[in-house]
Amino acid sequence: SGTLPVANGGTNSTSAPTAGGAVYGTGSAYAITSAGTSGQVLTSNGASAPTWQSAGGSAVSYPQNIQSADYTLVLSDAGKQIFHPASDATQRTFTIPSNASVPYPIGTVLLFAVENGGTQIIVNINSDTLVTTSQVTGKVFVPAGQVLTAIKVSSTKFVCFLTNATLPDTQIAVAHSTTPFISIYEWDSAFGFNRKFSNPATLPVGNAFGVNFSPNGSQVAIGHTSSPFISVYPWSKSGFGAKYTNPATLPTGEGKGVTFSPAGTEIAIAHHTSPYITAYPWSASGFGTKFSDPSTALNQNAKSVAFNPDGSAIAVAFLRTPWVNVYSWSSSGFGSKFSDPATVPTDDAFGVEFSPAGTEIVVAHGGSPYVAAYPWSGSGFGTKFSNPSTLPGTFGKAVAFSPTGSHIAIAHTSSPYVSVYPWSTSGFGTKISDPSTLPTGNGLGVSFLQDESAIAVSHESSPYITAYPWSGTGFGAKYTNPSTLPTGTGNSVAFNSF
Repeated sequence: SGTLPVANGGTNSTSAPTAGGAVYGTGSAYAITSAGTSGQVLTSNGASAPTWQSAGGSAVSYPQNIQSADYTLVLSDAGKQIFHPASDATQRTFTIPSNASVPYPIGTVLLFAVENGGTQIIVNINSDTLVTTSQVTGKVFVPAGQVLTAIKVSSTKFVCFLTNATLPDTQIAVAHSTTPFISIYEWDSAFGFNRKFSNPATLPVGNAFGVNFSPNGSQVAIGHTSSPFISVYPWSKSGFGAKYTNPATLPTGEGKGVTFSPAGTEIAIAHHTSPYITAYPWSASGFGTKFSDPSTALNQNAKSVAFNPDGSAIAVAFLRTPWVNVYSWSSSGFGSKFSDPATVPTDDAFGVEFSPAGTEIVVAHGGSPYVAAYPWSGSGFGTKFSNPSTLPGTFGKAVAFSPTGSHIAIAHTSSPYVSVYPWSTSGFGTKISDPSTLPTGNGLGVSFLQDESAIAVSHESSPYITAYPWSGTGFGAKYTNPSTLPTGTGNSVAFNSF
């Protein structure tokens, strides 16, 4: 042991060992088969013969351990890359063992690499702590074409980061019936549910029924059953910010559906107790002064609210005939009520939505046929579209158009709990085949991901949220449930993309 020789690129000298000579370490001798080149030094990995490297600028090497199965690392993996090849299309879990079983020295570097075009992996840790630079603890998902670097910084803690990666741009939110009343997860396009974000510092108050993100994704609003009935938080890829101050004039009863205007300059909440619908100006500073109530009042508890895409109309679904009211809308607030449709829905209305083009309006309601769709224009309702040939199950609870307007989904009670139809200017097409694995209870909310690659249903019964890949041909195989489930009935669901 001691100072290693330095090569001068020549033959035998005191600074360049003779080819075929030996370098002695502690209890070991290795043959040197080359004199090296000028300026190189001998380096050792502690296990094999020393080799020549350029002094002060030697390349760092991470020997490769290829794994195509779930794998728990061993001591000899220190300083290696655990590589998941594209040839293995199954998502694998690579586990860092606890310090108690494998005591890697502090400073140990572990790399986890996924080949381009491959399938993402999960990096997990036994007992100890794995924390990202954004302070997220627990398992980490490594997408194809990326490398996770984990550095041991204490006896039971690794800090890790993804190479050239940013936090996921997509999230999924579930409003549910028990504390913390709102659960939001990172969404991964390949895997589905990723880690759950920390709860907001100030929770919503009571059973949460509605959830929606602002158009630019920078706020999230929740309608809930106890005062102040609506809670809004700043939102970023890091999670919840400090709750906005409550509006000066609160809604008058249990908050249900909640939405932002397309420009993000207003926020409206459907609620119980007259006037049943309340709207406010909205800005990055929070709530403005409440708009005047509509001159033609609703006559019963409201369940859902939606703006049309150009912000010129606002629709409210409620629990008494005519079941849906639509008002003109401007920066001054509610305008005149449009005439009721000639054929009204048949029972209590729970969900309402305009198509992305603004040329249709659809109401989910109790009583057969459970969904009613109408052409929509600046003049109001057109003649009701024909009912779908295969009706949804009983009690339509929520409705959502796909972002391109090519499909329409209804969450409803009774199996299969969600029904999806192709949609065109002619109305409903033939119902899409049900998913092979159904939601586990009455469907209460439904949402499409903005790029139409997924659809999610919130529902009664654990796991309370069920999501599927989505394509123009229908449902894919159900995504794995989130590792931390919502804590109660999923009343509403919303995707968000920055």
